[in-house]
Amino acid sequence: MSKYIIVTGSPRVGANSDAIAEFIKESLGTNDVEIWNIYEKDYTYCHADNACKELGHCSIDDDATDLVADLKEADGAFLISPIYFGRLPGPVYTIIDRFYGVFNPAKGLDVPSSDKKIGFVLTMGGDEEAVKNAEPVAAQAGFAFSVVGFGASDSVILGGNNDPTAFANSDEEQAKVKTLVDWML
Repeated sequence: MSKYIIVTGSPRVGANSDAIAEFIKESLGTNDVEIWNIYEKDYTYCHADNACKELGHCSIDDDATDLVADLKEADGAFLISPIYFGRLPGPVYTIIDRFYGVFNPAKGLDVPSSDKKIGFVLTMGGDEEAVKNAEPVAAQAGFAFSVVGFGASDSVILGGNNDPTAFANSDEEQAKVKTLVDWML
């Protein structure tokens, strides 16, 4: 049985990101799946104290430290997040900044594994043209997650998602996310 982590980065409880997370969890079947909602966790920003360079892990003891360790051990992961103003929300970047605790060129870097996959499901209110312009957001996130071992990434960007029930009511969007889950498996 494989272990998967689904990180949700939306502040809207019960809206698209939560529906997508539950859809992915169900689609992963009997695998071990944890949904990690960023807005329900206790974490802080990177302190840039470089203690992690001596310790080999972040010196802050909070939920983000646990998430980074869990991501390193997971077989695969998903990040589900809205795109605000052409970028991920600030709290998602706060979590990504905490990857710094395992990034240490002086002691050598872990080479990301192509067998370890991360899938991104990004939602936004824009049309198809805006969706195309949002592709660099997923690429940048893929690079960031390579620090914690993910060597393969793929993404689905869903536009027109201002309505908090858009995903739950769209067979087309569910089919796109199901294709991403199948790629993961």
